[in-house]
Amino acid sequence: MKILAVYGSTGHESQSLKMISLMAESARAEGAELEMLDLLTTPLPMFRADCSFADDALVASVRGQCLEADGFMLVSPEYHGCMSNWMKNFFDFHYHEFAGKLFALAASTGGSMGVSVNTQMRVAVQHCHGWALPYQAAVRTSDLAPSGEIVNSSAVDRLQRMGRDLVCYGRLLRSRFVADRSQAAEVSAEHKSAYGFAGWYA
Repeated sequence: MKILAVYGSTGHESQSLKMISLMAESARAEGAELEMLDLLTTPLPMFRADCSFADDALVASVRGQCLEADGFMLVSPEYHGCMSNWMKNFFDFHYHEFAGKLFALAASTGGSMGVSVNTQMRVAVQHCHGWALPYQAAVRTSDLAPSGEIVNSSAVDRLQRMGRDLVCYGRLLRSRFVADRSQAAEVSAEHKSAYGFAGWYA
């Protein structure tokens, strides 16, 4: 199973990277293949509805990564109660690439519990016909040691569980979606509804 781990921090050596690294470690232990996507060092252009970006090599590359992924980890810092501009712009470039795939969502925050950020990402995933794990994570500044290490054992535990669950449940969801989509491709348009929303992608 291929997982694309996306973090939308606006600074290097970020809290988001530490969080996604903990999830990635657990996912690899379950046999997943991980690819990291740092939106700070992979600066997509600002999305515009009146541009196709057909000739943009970076947009094509990231879309290809998303198409190949079987599941996603998304971690965003919280700015004024919202996901980062990098993360929102990442969402704006994609739609069908997320369908039938499972997402693990987490937020890094100054002091809140990251509910607003995680809810925004959850809604965006849902609108793209993806699934999100039924729980989420947040790491606050108070959860960190002076060195920047995450020392809150509850936060570490939750992130590790998310990495594991993303792979275990993501395999099941993805395999069924792919099977339904494949079978729907074999039937006429009036019978595709028998395969649920996967029929829309056949």
